[in-house]
Amino acid sequence: MKFKFKIWIEKDDGEPVLGKGGYRLIKSIIELGSISQSSKKLGLSYKFAWSYIKRLNNAIPSGIIMRKGGKNAGGSIVSDKLKKIIELYDEAEKEINEVIEKYNKKLNEILNEEQ
Repeated sequence: MKFKFKIWIEKDDGEPVLGKGGYRLIKSIIELGSISQSSKKLGLSYKFAWSYIKRLNNAIPSGIIMRKGGKNAGGSIVSDKLKKIIELYDEAEKEINEVIEKYNKKLNEILNEEQ
């Protein structure tokens, strides 16, 4: 047995803004510079990825700047603000993982005690 957790960022009204899936999508866009290529890499439909980015941009204006184009044109740029948010998300997740691991060790000690 082990403790598990999920981390996400939400608006004050409780509407989710960024979770693990969005984190992966944005990291891929940073790497590839393309929503289309990122959605293919992650096995997402382009429509889903585009809708997610549009919703994200409503919460974090200009988080991802989409340039129109076609083959050999266009692309997407992740803003410095959103890159900092992604770094913060990563930092928070790592720190929480360390705490969870500490409690998983304690849980296993209890489970492995002889009765």
